[in-house]
Amino acid sequence: MRAYFGAFERTVRFLLLTQYFPPEVGAPQVRLLALAHQLQALGQQVTVVTAMPNYPAGVVRADYRGRWLVREEVDGVPVVRTRIYAATGRGVARRMAGYLSFCATSIVGCLLADPPDYVLVESPPLFLGATAWLVGLLRRAPYVMIVSDLWPASARDLGIITNRYALGLAGMLERFLYRRSARVAGVTHGICEAVAETIGTERVMFLPNGVDTTTFCPQGDGAGGLLRPGEVGFLYAGTHGYAQGLDLILGAADLLRGRPEIVFLLVGEGPEKARLQDLARERGLTNVRFEDPRPSRDMPPVFTAARASIVPLLDRPLFRGARPSKIFPSLACCTPVIYSGVGEAADLVESSGAGLVVPPERPAELAAAVRHLADDPGLAAALGAAGRRLVERDYSWSAIAERWLAELPARGAALPARST
Repeated sequence: MRAYFGAFERTVRFLLLTQYFPPEVGAPQVRLLALAHQLQALGQQVTVVTAMPNYPAGVVRADYRGRWLVREEVDGVPVVRTRIYAATGRGVARRMAGYLSFCATSIVGCLLADPPDYVLVESPPLFLGATAWLVGLLRRAPYVMIVSDLWPASARDLGIITNRYALGLAGMLERFLYRRSARVAGVTHGICEAVAETIGTERVMFLPNGVDTTTFCPQGDGAGGLLRPGEVGFLYAGTHGYAQGLDLILGAADLLRGRPEIVFLLVGEGPEKARLQDLARERGLTNVRFEDPRPSRDMPPVFTAARASIVPLLDRPLFRGARPSKIFPSLACCTPVIYSGVGEAADLVESSGAGLVVPPERPAELAAAVRHLADDPGLAAALGAAGRRLVERDYSWSAIAERWLAELPARGAALPARST
């Protein structure tokens, strides 16, 4: 390990602070568990401080309800959980209460963990960065922000927060936290560029989403029982939120009523799901099926059986720098992506030959791409094979973690070793 951390003569201790972690299902949860596993595999010590499982429903799981602190292991990773006021949806006050409650209780969890050499903190929520800053002072350890969403910019652009005073305060906090962090790691090039406008390029690192190429590979058939013989499935797997603009898929399904063999599978949960289900019923869209979220380990057969997966985002300037994590599990299973959007992710899909790209919020163009792949399984297979080659080369978690660790000390982030 000394090849990575020359300033250390022993194992490096990471404290990973995040509001979201398995058994919850979602992109941050998958990415952070994978990062923890890879750090362990490279000989490092990782302790996670997180909330009681509650996402995306906004209800704490029954077996954790009423408890203030829980110590456990998740797939071999030590975890300290603290209480949270669980809330989700568009109610800003309730969501803020949820964020701030965990910011407060997680301080206790961080102080109960072993003294860290680095505090890694996931943002959003941005406010958790303040906890990492305080814990860093108390434990005399630098903190690294892992930024997966440019908040408060995304909250402003999606209309979730409209109060200019609140947005101004959030922007001040964002700049404060970036400037005092040892490093800021962005999950997309767009995020890295935006952060660099505040702190320069020297302390900005790239930590992209990736995939476990061993777990996610072509497996089984029948989409885990979600498809019937003769059906051609097009899959959306992930959070049913505002940013995704999933009305697009319902619009495409409406245009493809005359192709009863084409079925749209929406697997997941989120604040928009109930509204979308009501809308599909009102329109009589029998070619759209909503399914409960499934554990990550159960998803490879679902991806494998789909003709393609659909990854949409709303048409917002902010999303030009987005790179949705759900792209990579699909490609790892040799299933091409139909990406509805512009910018970084669109360029990645198009340049790698791993799928098709259509303009955002255009149901007719999405329907045309779906029809094209439904009628040409050979093309879908070729696109999927190109996607598998891409993730094996550049986006396996092991490759990502090794590159990131090699870069961290090169930028002068290491501190003198603590006494043990």
